[in-house]
Amino acid sequence: MDLGIGDVARRSGLTERTLRYYEELGLVTPERDHGGRRRYDAGTLARLYRVRLLRELATPLAGIDPDADDLPTLTRQHLADLDDRLAELARTRERVRALEDRLLAGSPPGDEALLDLLAGLHSDERMPTRRITLLVYRDIAAAHAWLIDVFGLAPGPLAFEGDHAIHGEIHAGDGVIWLHREAPEHRLVSPLATDGLVTASLAVHVDDVDGHHARARDAGAEVVYPPVDQPYGYREYSAHDLEGHLWSFQTPLAMTEETEER
Repeated sequence: MDLGIGDVARRSGLTERTLRYYEELGLVTPERDHGGRRRYDAGTLARLYRVRLLRELATPLAGIDPDADDLPTLTRQHLADLDDRLAELARTRERVRALEDRLLAGSPPGDEALLDLLAGLHSDERMPTRRITLLVYRDIAAAHAWLIDVFGLAPGPLAFEGDHAIHGEIHAGDGVIWLHREAPEHRLVSPLATDGLVTASLAVHVDDVDGHHARARDAGAEVVYPPVDQPYGYREYSAHDLEGHLWSFQTPLAMTEETEER
């Protein structure tokens, strides 16, 4: 890849002025073509990514050394920082949701509750900060690969004992899904053990439900019903995975209507 400064600005969200400033500081050094125009190759883009990660982690410009910071360490720090922000947002959301419940029930909050909100919605009270969905599979490694290849979910780690996968993780947007071994002692079994009977299902929001349906269908998913507008405000379809878990993929109808209008 070999891009000009305008292309990098548009695709990165940075301004050309910022890119030139980074160059003045020696943080990035794009090559020049025969006409003197800046050209950003893969190496320069990698340095720019390091600079942006360090800035996101509140590193002062004077303290940035893109050559001294390896990318895995930076991404690990960035993920930890994002997790902290998500946890705080989850706490804030729970307090606002509780306030809304009281308002809808005709029970206005007291002065102390309002003061807490005005103070920035911070509290020492411990609240849930993240949900983890758990699905049980007989063959975790096969399920991990299938969910990535067919449903297009993002891969997480796999843990093994010898050649046998005992734990897996898949990412679906802002949520993580754990793939758990069968544990009859905890009443945890795959649908394969119940002739396909399931007692719960999973719903995932996607940008384009019809496109996602076409991908999953063509990849061999067992579609239960194709995309349909539901009375509760979503266009969705449902499909079974390779062991029989029921998945629904949805797009808000308002979003699909906006797309059709464009």
